[in-house]
Amino acid sequence: MKTNDLILKTLSSTASIVIFLLSLYLYFTGHFYPGGGFVGGLLCTMAISLAMFTYGIDKVNKVIPINYIYVTAAGLLFSVGTAFSGMIVGKNFFKHHFTHAHLPLIGDVELHTAAIFDLGVYLVVVGVLMSVILAFGKDGK
Repeated sequence: MKTNDLILKTLSSTASIVIFLLSLYLYFTGHFYPGGGFVGGLLCTMAISLAMFTYGIDKVNKVIPINYIYVTAAGLLFSVGTAFSGMIVGKNFFKHHFTHAHLPLIGDVELHTAAIFDLGVYLVVVGVLMSVILAFGKDGK
């Protein structure tokens, strides 16, 4: 029996985009306010898994052909690389650095190595959770 799920697909598509944008917002504001890589990664995973629940794993994997093990590895590389970056310049392990830069359209911004570490956490959370969700989802086939 074929069901008419136009409302479900429309709402979940819109919700997935909003949730993903919220995850990016939380990632970028997490250095000064609550949020950061972990919460942003959780919301990104929720946006992708909502699309998978609505459209199916195979259809979403065709649109987003990502191997989440590589996402996890890239996140670990960013996080561990940031931890050792202080030692490369003669500082302590996990010593974060920041500087100010003037970007033409945005203005004065602060650049932090903590943002790179949070990116690593974001990618690790997305990679691990999506790998687990896909492992459970493909188990029923």
